[in-house]
Amino acid sequence: MENRVHEELIPDEVIEEVRMRTEIVEVISEYVSLQRKGKNFLGLCPFHAEKTPSFTVTPEKQMFYCFGCHTGGNVFSFLMKKENWTFLESVQRLAQRCGVVLPEKEMSTQEREKARLRRRFEEINEWAANYYHDLLLKSPEGEPGRSYFKKRGIDSETMNKFRLGYAPDRWDGLLEYLQTRGVQPPEVAEAGLALERGKSDKNGRKFYDRFRNRVLFSILDHRNIPIAFGGRVLDDSVPKYLNSPETTFFNKRHHLYGMHRAHQGIREKGYALLAEGYMDVIALQNAGYPNAVASLGTALTREQANLLKRYAGRVVLLYDSDDAGLNAAIRGGEILRDTGLQVEVVILKGAKDPDEFLKNHSREDFDKLVKQAVTYVEFKYQTLTHNQPPQNILEKAELVHKLAPDILKVVSPVEREGYERFLSLELGLTLEAVQREIKSLRQKKSKKERSGEYSPQNPISSEKNRDNISNAIICKSDSEAPQPTVDLGVYRAERTLLRLLLEDISLIKKIKEQLGTSFWRVSTHQQIFDYLDQEGSLPNRSNETVQSRLASLLLEEFDTSQTERLLEDCIQGILSAQTEETVEDLQARMVALEKSGDMAGAMALLKEIGERLKRGK
Repeated sequence: MENRVHEELIPDEVIEEVRMRTEIVEVISEYVSLQRKGKNFLGLCPFHAEKTPSFTVTPEKQMFYCFGCHTGGNVFSFLMKKENWTFLESVQRLAQRCGVVLPEKEMSTQEREKARLRRRFEEINEWAANYYHDLLLKSPEGEPGRSYFKKRGIDSETMNKFRLGYAPDRWDGLLEYLQTRGVQPPEVAEAGLALERGKSDKNGRKFYDRFRNRVLFSILDHRNIPIAFGGRVLDDSVPKYLNSPETTFFNKRHHLYGMHRAHQGIREKGYALLAEGYMDVIALQNAGYPNAVASLGTALTREQANLLKRYAGRVVLLYDSDDAGLNAAIRGGEILRDTGLQVEVVILKGAKDPDEFLKNHSREDFDKLVKQAVTYVEFKYQTLTHNQPPQNILEKAELVHKLAPDILKVVSPVEREGYERFLSLELGLTLEAVQREIKSLRQKKSKKERSGEYSPQNPISSEKNRDNISNAIICKSDSEAPQPTVDLGVYRAERTLLRLLLEDISLIKKIKEQLGTSFWRVSTHQQIFDYLDQEGSLPNRSNETVQSRLASLLLEEFDTSQTERLLEDCIQGILSAQTEETVEDLQARMVALEKSGDMAGAMALLKEIGERLKRGK
């Protein structure tokens, strides 16, 4: 009977054994040139472009951390980022490497059948990709496809790199090819590569190829396995683009074209270039922009935005310059913004799309455009006023109302005021009037930003010696739920408490006695504390945000001779901050806890709010 490794069935002690038996320096050295510096090893970060080494590996802690892009974690985290593997895939590869046998469980009949169908789906798509690709490159029948790509400036190397193909002008070319490999027509249809007629045609055929007389773009997953196709016509027939339908094993909402090659480029560049078409991605990646991707022939989805957020906190939109492209950029920008990404838009001049621009201009010209990218708010304003500039006060007020939701979602007070000043200058209004208008639209429960506070969406940075990063926030793009700002003193106290716990887990008893378990204002700190409280050890399975925070805590220099004094100072600092919190502060914290799923903590705050209201405080 078939067996399979399940992540949830691998005991923590086995995962820890894999981690401890793996030499992290040895693994990372296969990707990064490291040089010893004292107890640590330094090198150029593989996750962003830099000239001065800021990437540190500490064998003693079995952790890595980059002081430039604030990415860190253990050996599993490194492989997940570098190879785009899942946690389970990273554990499996390292276990095989160091000789640890992972437990397996016997699959149920239903699980075995689903696994068989997935393998069959991948096998059929792999054969189909090879068929279309070989026909494009080697067969006389593929000449129309070769001519089309040649006109578009695509050479054979690029055809190989992106596994491009051509579907012949026949009804059953793929069906016949797959039947020689034992694939029956109903299976081809189930994989989305064929269609079924209502009744058989005069030749007795009931199934026919979905893609005919089209050049094909293979949609590849993170393993470079084809999971779908996009086909473009060679003439003016419709539909211009035809894409694989959604199946049991393919959902277009969760994938981006070019991501199989772009995930590392996005990490290194620090941002993603989001284009509209397949040819745009090919042209951009060939021109030296490995961070270019595109949605799969449909409007951008929230799932795709979240996929981008895994690799960078900034997205630059490169949509076509026609009305449809501009409207798509507005819709896509809104989704990206709501996901917590920084959104900018490149306004193409002298070309309808990136592919056309790169054919007629130099890379330096394109670089200038990217540097001149405008923020999403500025782009939306320009688009709304391009054809209908506001003529009177009412139209100006309406424009402020349309842009207010975008401005209110900006966390940074400086950036928000910048947009308010932009509107006041563009509309000929006073800054105070614009600010009052926007403030009046703010929801009743939202509160003003306070100076000298820390917000998880706005990491504070430190220019101090890299061996002391006590003031540095670790994640370059937190995936935490929106939450109220955190006083800088409280933030530092929480970091110090966690650092103390990492040195001596027995201190957790005193912390819980004096502060409880739900006092943490930063959700990442709460997650680390909960794991230490429940497991008594470091988490190996946690997300990227938690692993990066742990890495920064463990790699900072720490004086253990003043443990008791530091512990007492931190506890007293947090208690003092709690007594100064207003009811509004508590309400904001309660909402944040509810969003993070900590209902016990939220109920405790609700009780405290009720008691304060009774006391009239």
